[in-house]
Amino acid sequence: MKHKILGKEIERLINALSKLPSIGNKTASRLSLFLMKNSPELTMEIARSMVEARKNVKICQICNNFIFNEVCLCMDSTRDKKTLCIVENVFDLISIENSNEFNGQYHVLQGLLSVSQGVGPEDLKIDSLINRIKKNMFEEIIFATDPTSDGEFTAQYIKERASEYCKKISRIAIGMPIGSEVDYIDQNTLTKAFLDRRKM
Repeated sequence: MKHKILGKEIERLINALSKLPSIGNKTASRLSLFLMKNSPELTMEIARSMVEARKNVKICQICNNFIFNEVCLCMDSTRDKKTLCIVENVFDLISIENSNEFNGQYHVLQGLLSVSQGVGPEDLKIDSLINRIKKNMFEEIIFATDPTSDGEFTAQYIKERASEYCKKISRIAIGMPIGSEVDYIDQNTLTKAFLDRRKM
């Protein structure tokens, strides 16, 4: 789509939206035109929601999860302090929470190690995770990263660095098809995967 006929404001909007994950130029153009042809109230509601979210939602310095009003899941005294589940993103954390099979601590990587994408240990703050493991002396670490090449590589890399501080390291496996993503797995399958996790 030729943006010049739309004006620089819409062109800027299209360019901004196209930077979002899985949003190409064509989809960004459709979304921009949708917002322009609908009521201004909808656009303002979306804009206000984004500004409020950015202002009020922070990232926990301990577990990398999103926190609201300075309260994080890792601060909940009713949760098991001796078990740590490592996930790629917050969507995976939510999926596992909804399975009601885990009541321990989480660590959100906010991504996976990837040679092809140029994502290294420093990008995921792996040193901070290892320091947390060393300090807390968890009795079990569970990897719930996706069973993809990057997910496996990430789990193996962290396992090698964490094994000095935790003897029981496992990985959810059974019921998780190769190449699948945690946040797309149904709750029964995810529950089975947690119950049948294997030692790494």
